[in-house]
Amino acid sequence: MTQTTGAGITLEQEQSSPAKLDIVVPITSLASAKAAFAAATRLGTGLDSTIRLLKIQVVPFPLQLHESPVADGFLEAQLRELDLEAWDTPVHREIRYTREFDLGLRSTISKRSLVVLASPRRLWRTREQRLADALTRDGYSVVLVPTTDPGTPGLVGQPFLAAGRLSRRS
Repeated sequence: MTQTTGAGITLEQEQSSPAKLDIVVPITSLASAKAAFAAATRLGTGLDSTIRLLKIQVVPFPLQLHESPVADGFLEAQLRELDLEAWDTPVHREIRYTREFDLGLRSTISKRSLVVLASPRRLWRTREQRLADALTRDGYSVVLVPTTDPGTPGLVGQPFLAAGRLSRRS
């Protein structure tokens, strides 16, 4: 804001600028969102940053974008269900309607954004790992953190096994 005093002196007040670091946590599943949010909170602590929890809702083609097959109230309840709070980092919750998940995500982030994803350890590439690879190839900054998944005993917290070391039972 610029003000001019009676003596012809121009005073400029610094307007509040957006956060320097935009940390984006796309919600792909509840467990992944919690793990990614915890990592984003640790990354953003002490920095001038904002965390955006981003729920991307894919709307199939016959429907208009404003006619999501999932009720708005349900999507908002999903965001509230996470009940995540950062220590000293502001958190914004967003719902975006799009035709394709990847394109919807890319339309809401910039090259300066830091995308934080979480994925369970698997013998195969997960959706989050493929998304992280694609975003990294396109020049985005991505952090991929492991999440604990009780459904895969023996793989959680363990390094990936090389295919040649697996034994087959007859």
